[in-house]
Amino acid sequence: MHDDDLDLFGLFLALGQARVDEARAALSAKDEPRLFGALVPLAVDAALLGADGVAALARALAAPPTDASADDLSRALDALAHAVASLGHGDASGARTEEARLVELAVAIGHRAIEVPAQPSPKPAAAAPGADDTLWIPSLPEELVGAFLDECQERIEGLSSKLLEIEQEGVGAAGGEGIRALFRDLHTLKGSSGFAGLARLNRLAHASEDLVAKVRDGTAACDRPTIDVLLATVDRFRAIVERAAARAPIDVEVDDLVARLRDPRNAAAAQAGQVAQAGQAAQAGQKEAAHKPQATATLRVEFERVDQLQNFVNELVLARGRLSRAATSQLGLGRELARLRRQMNELVPPDRRDDPAVRALAAIVDELGRAERVVDEGGLEIEGSLGALGAALGQLRDRVMRLRMVPIARLFTKHQRTVRELGQALGKRVRLELRGQETELDKVLVEQLEDPLVHLVRNALDHGLEAPADRVARGKPEVGTLSLVARQQGGAIVVEVSDDGAGIDPARIRSKAVEKGVITAEEAASLDDRASLELVFRAGFSTAAAVTDVSGRGVGMDVVREAIGRLKGTIEIRSTVGVGTSFELRLPLTLAVAQVLLVRVGGEEVALPIDAVSRSLSRADSTAQSLIEDVGGRPCLVEVLEDETRRVPIVDLGATLGLEERAADGAARAVGGSARPGGHLVIVEAPLPGIAAVALEVDALRGRHDVVVKPLGALLTHAPCVAGASLLGDRVVVLLDVAAVARRGLEAAPPPRAALSQQGPQGPRKRVLVAEDADVVREALRHALEGAGLEVVAARDGAEALDHARSARFDLISTDVMMPRLDGYALTRALRAMPEYARTPIVMVSSKDQRVDVLRGYDAGVDAYVTKPADVHALLRTIEELLARGS
Repeated sequence: MHDDDLDLFGLFLALGQARVDEARAALSAKDEPRLFGALVPLAVDAALLGADGVAALARALAAPPTDASADDLSRALDALAHAVASLGHGDASGARTEEARLVELAVAIGHRAIEVPAQPSPKPAAAAPGADDTLWIPSLPEELVGAFLDECQERIEGLSSKLLEIEQEGVGAAGGEGIRALFRDLHTLKGSSGFAGLARLNRLAHASEDLVAKVRDGTAACDRPTIDVLLATVDRFRAIVERAAARAPIDVEVDDLVARLRDPRNAAAAQAGQVAQAGQAAQAGQKEAAHKPQATATLRVEFERVDQLQNFVNELVLARGRLSRAATSQLGLGRELARLRRQMNELVPPDRRDDPAVRALAAIVDELGRAERVVDEGGLEIEGSLGALGAALGQLRDRVMRLRMVPIARLFTKHQRTVRELGQALGKRVRLELRGQETELDKVLVEQLEDPLVHLVRNALDHGLEAPADRVARGKPEVGTLSLVARQQGGAIVVEVSDDGAGIDPARIRSKAVEKGVITAEEAASLDDRASLELVFRAGFSTAAAVTDVSGRGVGMDVVREAIGRLKGTIEIRSTVGVGTSFELRLPLTLAVAQVLLVRVGGEEVALPIDAVSRSLSRADSTAQSLIEDVGGRPCLVEVLEDETRRVPIVDLGATLGLEERAADGAARAVGGSARPGGHLVIVEAPLPGIAAVALEVDALRGRHDVVVKPLGALLTHAPCVAGASLLGDRVVVLLDVAAVARRGLEAAPPPRAALSQQGPQGPRKRVLVAEDADVVREALRHALEGAGLEVVAARDGAEALDHARSARFDLISTDVMMPRLDGYALTRALRAMPEYARTPIVMVSSKDQRVDVLRGYDAGVDAYVTKPADVHALLRTIEELLARGS
């Protein structure tokens, strides 16, 4: 027996009893995938050691028939445990196990034992004549097929990682632990594929195992041809498993690779097509400890189910919001009951307690007090429960979010093959450094980050790293270094792709940009080195001297920046000539949760990704007014930066989104050609050709929020300017695609100046009476209404407003609630008592937002109730509707 076989035997004895115990626990829990995962490796290892009886019984127990009794299976497991323990006594031949009895027991369970060769045969068995091995009919229960395919995929990706590590270790690795681990993985793959009836995978694994056994024994070299053919075999393994998972015909050819595996040195011609595919070759997986048994406390769940679970959590958060508002209303009702009780108590004369009517009134006051206590206690109890529910929901949402996170290692390790094969194609020696592979981020983000990283890696290999001779001439090591590094910084993930190559010459970048017409010579002369490096992100820019399979097509870095932007991230470039180049990608931890700035425009709230927001300015600020100038008929904000002065185009967000039409006709614009009262400019980074940022005109800022971003349904997938949506409280908020908004806004022609000063519809202006005791609010309302083309008369309280109403006729009255001398409720009742105002529209504008306050307003006779802080467009739209109804 070979020394490595003795190592395998020792490992088998160490793990065998643990696997039987795991199987016993799985049988007790009726967990069939867990049972399968525990016993199949045991069956494969037993077959390798020649313990055919143990192998047969383990295979039979791994997938027992549904009608097998638990007692029979338990007794069979006892026999298996005894047999495994017996192998540890005497020699390793298994002579002390009763082979015949074990095989009979396996057959009795209901499965025919599958022959597995005890020793590797020199030549893989060919398919039987006439047998169709392209049709896979699994020889194991359907519910175990998924676990089998997942296990195969993990083994295959592990093989790829081990092969690349062996190659980096060099020829001396032939006798090392890497080869032994590789042999064990191939043997397990061979056994499990044979058990499942996946014939082509079994044949290829068998031939690969034979070659690795020769390398292990020293009869074959661990050189490049050997590594090449084994990596090609791994690719073929992957293709077979993908076809099997899709239940498609296994039409993957294996005979050519079987021939190459027999003699790798005579197979050079078969490798001719590898270079063209070098950039697309990928492998995933992490380095596995050779002697560590596979973890079993794992549950595989489809990502769609995690997404559904998150949707349910979001629904719970939304329901809690509704309950919270209901609790607030209940507490408001308690305060209202207290007010009524105090008022009625004042009506009870203390010296007339013997009067039956007074006693009845006092009894009502007492009942109101009891009702008040019940309502208050119930509201406080609900508030406390809602607080606990909110904390639990917060933890639940965080846990569900963690389920979406995966290590970035599965993305990084895919580039090992790319670097190896593309480096060979370019004649460069490259060492790939991977750091921070344990860093976790959203699974969706990992998948969408793959293509940008491929672009960056290929560019580093082609443009960055020099040829070996050039590196030596410059005093550098012959082997270049390409690094992929990930780390978490606060709520973001930073991914750095760097090389120690020639670096990027800013002067050459400027020259190429002028040559290709990307910029003019005058513009190039004004650029510093940092701004020059940014030119590589321009569409169509390339410094490659010729078009090849690797580069020179003018497509790449602009695509990278656009892709990173879609992921709500940023990319920065740093380079030093002769030292190297680094690209730093900054990305959110997850795409499911985003920090946004809520803004109000055209009566609606929309969200802007906070990462894209540079700063904001109030349009009422005189400084902002002085920074706006007209450029080509479009208002622009002038920004003075450290090294340049830039003009940021102003884009009307409401007009761009089509929300202006929903606002009142006269509520329009002032800043830079916009008379819209109040409002803000939000400067957002939106990299477009020739433009780095735009200033979005909005009506109001609603603050920063963390929101759960959900994709749009199929109906709205192609909605312009929309990146997603989120539930915020009891409403849906749209998350905008800033780049798309900027592009759409800049494509639209700026509004003509004549239209900005129009007063609205022709004819006599409507007269509005405003009753408001707060000076700032009163003047803001006057400004907004006059901007809408209305004639406004303002009063400081209800009594003054009533005097105005008696002396003049108004088309609409706007009133606050809490005012000295005469409040809004009393003013409304007094106006409704006057025949000339019986049908005049009345709007109540108040900060009192409890339901009981609103009902009291409608009971007094108002036509609309608007809560402060009032959105200008919403208020104007309400007034417009009431005036239209009145006319």
